[in-house]
Amino acid sequence: MRRCESCHNAAETHADWLPYAERHMDVMACESCHVAQMYAPALQSVDWTVLDQTGSAVTECRGITGTDTITGLVTGFQPVLMQRQNIDGESQLAPYNLISSWYWLADDASGAPAPIPLEVLKAVYLENDAFAPDVVAAFDVNADKVIDATELKIDTPEKEAFIAGRLGALGYANPRIDGQVQPYSINHSVARGDWATRECQACHTEASAVTLPMQLTSNPPGGVTPKFVSDNNVSASGALFNDGGALYYEPVAENEDIYVFGRNRVSWVDWLGALAFVGTLLAVGVHATMRFYIALLRPQHEPKLKRVYMYPAYERFWHWLQTATIILLLFTGLVIHRPDMFGIFSFRHMVTMHNVLAVILVANAALSLFWHLAGGQIRQYIPRPYGFFDQAIEQSKFYLWGIFKGEPHPHVKTRREHLNPLQQVTYFGILNVLLPLQIVTGALMWGAQQMPTMAEKVVGLTELAPLHSLAAWVFATFIVAHVYLTTTGHEPMAGIKAMVTGWDEVEVPASSRPTDKTEPQGDSSLRPAYPSTLTEVSE
Repeated sequence: MRRCESCHNAAETHADWLPYAERHMDVMACESCHVAQMYAPALQSVDWTVLDQTGSAVTECRGITGTDTITGLVTGFQPVLMQRQNIDGESQLAPYNLISSWYWLADDASGAPAPIPLEVLKAVYLENDAFAPDVVAAFDVNADKVIDATELKIDTPEKEAFIAGRLGALGYANPRIDGQVQPYSINHSVARGDWATRECQACHTEASAVTLPMQLTSNPPGGVTPKFVSDNNVSASGALFNDGGALYYEPVAENEDIYVFGRNRVSWVDWLGALAFVGTLLAVGVHATMRFYIALLRPQHEPKLKRVYMYPAYERFWHWLQTATIILLLFTGLVIHRPDMFGIFSFRHMVTMHNVLAVILVANAALSLFWHLAGGQIRQYIPRPYGFFDQAIEQSKFYLWGIFKGEPHPHVKTRREHLNPLQQVTYFGILNVLLPLQIVTGALMWGAQQMPTMAEKVVGLTELAPLHSLAAWVFATFIVAHVYLTTTGHEPMAGIKAMVTGWDEVEVPASSRPTDKTEPQGDSSLRPAYPSTLTEVSE
């Protein structure tokens, strides 16, 4: 059989507006978007456990109000997406209508289940082209001596036992109700592009079309849950659930290997990340409130300061570009992760913007690494073993209570040692673990979209995306703590001002105020970038 791809090159015709067109075509059949809605009624269920007065089964239709397909209002319906195995062995999501049927079974002479013939059921239900009197008595709930559509159903154990008893009297062993679901592929009513699904939010939200439930029946006979027929090319490992008496099928489990951004997420990752982020916000809020309150009660330490050119132009450029890029990456990533909460933003444009920002992040990080290595500044980010723990403990004590007592900062910044021990170990982890992890997982996720076949052999989005999200939460938490800790200098905005202008006001230790005339010279390779004497760095 010919398919859409036999005549249409979908990857080319969709590439101008659909991100990762090849990935979409690999996962989705063309009909998934081009048969997004059926504008006609369709058969929903066939109940052979009861018969009407004409000897026919009771049927339900979907996509229409009421039961009359002639006079009922046609509402149409949205097909359910299921994984179809194509003739080439590949699987794709494709639209289906699900038709459920229920019927009576009984054991034959060998003990095997067999359907009870229609003529036998007619003998059970009908007499002279009308319902048998005892059937009327069993089914007539409102006692008006007429069985209407709401009563002609096996919805109580008493009705089921009554029919089973009549079948048993006719010689049928162990009569019981069974049911099955048959998926029917929908390949007609194909819509042109203007009427096809084009909104990313149709799939990339919690209310995704990928997992849209479909009602099987408003009331399953005998409460029996049907099974999908086995002789079909459809994976039907989704979930059947009952809602208000109606039975639904939700394609959840069958699509677990398809990671849909905006729909799929690992709950514990978000909970853990949100807990760390909110916990840090609360800790910062409490700490800042205590500092402000104590500052009102007691005079603050007023250190002697000297003005030092601490941050060269490129270091400041690198820092602010990296900051802006990471913040925008976090924001666009959040929109991609939860588009249902940020519906005003275009999902497609957020994806494109996220990718562009990722390229800027990587390029800026690579240039910064070269600059730090070439100028020797990389040593600032490497913790030194000698005295590290004592200094780290002293720094921690300052943040926990020394800062509230107005004590001087234990670490005096110099041009060659910007960072205190806690900052060194934090940046060491950020730059050597967290940032590379985020870059690698992001690159692999991009590769999984561009080259889906190759990516599946390495690692899938199901593993990469949660790890990428967890690292993003850690980045967001770090930014909160980092911004707050810049306010712990001699004045709240001193750290930010220094990173803008390059000039920082550094506290002069009391022991060195009378005699401190010069900074240690250290590595001569650092000297051209900085002034070398106190006279040169002071106003």
